[in-house]
Amino acid sequence: MTPAWGELSATQRESPMDLKHWYRCKVCGYMYTPQQVQALVHLLASRSEATPAEFTEPIPCRKKGCDGTLVLTDDTYRDARP
Repeated sequence: MTPAWGELSATQRESPMDLKHWYRCKVCGYMYTPQQVQALVHLLASRSEATPAEFTEPIPCRKKGCDGTLVLTDDTYRDARP
């Protein structure tokens, strides 16, 4: 069974960094690549003195004026480079 939009499956909760799928803001809908989310997690983890693997807080949207958080989508990320 697929989780509802915005909910994480058990596997996704255990492994928060999914580099194969897009992420979306729950409020504004802005889409983030897995690499953008990975960079955000590294930045946020360094500010909280945690390692990226230990970082479990919601990832905030970086779009100006948005207070949403990011969720994993079912959309597969395909790198446009050959």
